[in-house]
Amino acid sequence: MSYGVTTVNVHKKLKLDKRQGSENWYVRLTLDNGKRVVKSTKTDNLEEAKERAIELYHETKARIKNHLPAQTRKFKHVAEYAMARMQRELDEGGGKQAYKDYFSALRIWLIPYFGNTDVAKIDLASLTAFDAWRTETNKKPFSQSGINNHNAALNRVLDEAELHGWIVKSMRPTLLNKGVKSESRGSFTDAEYKKIYTALRTWHKKTKDKKATATREVLRNYVLFLANTGVRHGTEALRLRWRNIEWQENDGERYLVVNVDGKTRKRSAVARDTVEGYLDRQSKLNPALSYDSFAQLITAKSNEHVFTTRLGAVANIASLNRAFNALLDDLGLKTGAYGKSRTLYSLRHYYATRDLKRGISTHALSKQMGNSTAMLDTKGWSRRVEFAERQYTRW
Repeated sequence: MSYGVTTVNVHKKLKLDKRQGSENWYVRLTLDNGKRVVKSTKTDNLEEAKERAIELYHETKARIKNHLPAQTRKFKHVAEYAMARMQRELDEGGGKQAYKDYFSALRIWLIPYFGNTDVAKIDLASLTAFDAWRTETNKKPFSQSGINNHNAALNRVLDEAELHGWIVKSMRPTLLNKGVKSESRGSFTDAEYKKIYTALRTWHKKTKDKKATATREVLRNYVLFLANTGVRHGTEALRLRWRNIEWQENDGERYLVVNVDGKTRKRSAVARDTVEGYLDRQSKLNPALSYDSFAQLITAKSNEHVFTTRLGAVANIASLNRAFNALLDDLGLKTGAYGKSRTLYSLRHYYATRDLKRGISTHALSKQMGNSTAMLDTKGWSRRVEFAERQYTRW
């Protein structure tokens, strides 16, 4: 590999190079393991450059002797490497959906604060200072889930730094999370759920706006789908294409399976029997689809998005949220038990509560929903099940 247009040997493993387009000398140090450290001396004077090269040599030797990395990098440069690696994984069809959240955490919070800090110098003190800055900038304490997202993004950067030898494992700090515990969203009783899906049968007729009508038509099928699969509202559900849905057989029985690109990993969710009808009705809204039967549609592995309106556009999160909130207000169901507001995400909680009430194990449910069993074992879920059982008995 050519390092420059002019090279001066300082000693066996230490050289100075002049690069094309630059007057300054660059020091090139070859380590015992064959790796090289290249750094600008920031001077065009050869004697000064030699002195700085020798200084770098002794500094590097001292770092290695003290079990420190031979060289380090600024946080923003390591973060760029980490983001590029994650993007490659996504482009190749792997990676996690959460990577996009990591990108936001890095660009909005971590790089602005740690950008010019040597990644090897990030320690408990700097993390504590960052936490204080983040709280002050945000005007309120971050939630635990938000901080977990930041920590996961930071870990990706530290992984990258360790991979390149810019930090050693023993230097990695323990990440903090003193965030505020997120408030869980409200759920629905069986009677409330029935009230919602009954109202949705005709609700699209109560507006003259074409876009609103189209959104409400999709909302009906979307609500029924979420409540009977446990799939997450938003990106997880709205990214679904018909090719992600398939029939699978087990012990002579056929099951409709939804293959989801989840928040943290891909998973297969088994839909309840009624979902076939909801999806069949939903498919008929899409003007780009023309199949004689639902079975034919599933076999065709269409690349069309599942939740597409009759206007040919994929339903968006904001429109669905707005429509569902308006429906809940009309029905007087916006606030539920314990004073908690309900959203489309509450349908996922409703799904879990019903399955727990039916005796489904938290292990099986966690696989279906892509959650940890620890979350489903919390007092909050137990309380929901008890409440649901009381409501179910009354109904």
